[in-house]
Amino acid sequence: MPLHLPPLTRRTFLRRSLAATASLLTFPSLRAAESSADPDRWALLSDTHIAADRAAIQRTVNMTEHLEAAVKGVRALASRPAGVFVNGDCAVLKGLAEDYATFSALITPLREAGLPIHLTLGNHDDRDIFRTSLKAAIPAAPPLVSKHVSIVEGARTNWFLLDSLDEVNKTPGLLGDEQRAWLAKALDANTAKPALVMVHHNPISGTPGKRGALTDADELLAVLLPRRNVKALFFGHTHTWRFAEKDGLHLVNLPAVAYSFAATEVTGWVDAKLSEKGAALTLHAHDTRHAAHGKTTEISWRAA
Repeated sequence: MPLHLPPLTRRTFLRRSLAATASLLTFPSLRAAESSADPDRWALLSDTHIAADRAAIQRTVNMTEHLEAAVKGVRALASRPAGVFVNGDCAVLKGLAEDYATFSALITPLREAGLPIHLTLGNHDDRDIFRTSLKAAIPAAPPLVSKHVSIVEGARTNWFLLDSLDEVNKTPGLLGDEQRAWLAKALDANTAKPALVMVHHNPISGTPGKRGALTDADELLAVLLPRRNVKALFFGHTHTWRFAEKDGLHLVNLPAVAYSFAATEVTGWVDAKLSEKGAALTLHAHDTRHAAHGKTTEISWRAA
């Protein structure tokens, strides 16, 4: 059951799209169909941690203000993205309906600008409350019943969205056998374009020898690494902006929109520009004085 919020100006298109693809695994980017959008541009957000109370503060940060700044930044891009990803932990702690009401209101300007929003779940989200609160689009025949998975079709790549939520407000994440089997099958069935995978929990740890927060990370990498059409794995959860590489597979740790766990870490969102051979990832930091603000990191796809 994928979680997708359509542009508010494209409801008719959404209904037709869902009716036509109700039994399929894919969810086309609605915005990419419009000539005014850049089909190779995507806005990547993670860990918004929105509370019902817009004045709520965590680690000296007003999370509402940070998400508002990110929304404003995405809308100010020179060309409109094909879509926006919000990679889990949308809610502050326990995934309450009131949290999602505020989150929904804060991202409404993106939908009003004609942007589709594609969502994944983190450990501070609640799967059922999320779905019902946000009234997310769900096809008649979802790929999996137990987890929210989907494929977002892009002009150059396909995005495979995973669900690593295990227990609400418990740190570790889990994909499980069924979801990994779905992913392997879906990757093998979609080899015409490079595959980019997105999951909330980190599969690697910054501490040598310490297992990452995704408890079946090794099993996930066993699916991804031998499939050369998979070019990158994007994740959040650690509230850090990092790059790593394993056997040519790029591991991109997205920064938190909300707050960092250390004063030296940066918060913000990422402007992703895709090309035939890779991606240019530009950080938009909330603190424009931060050395990483505005810096672009180029990553190249591994050979097929």
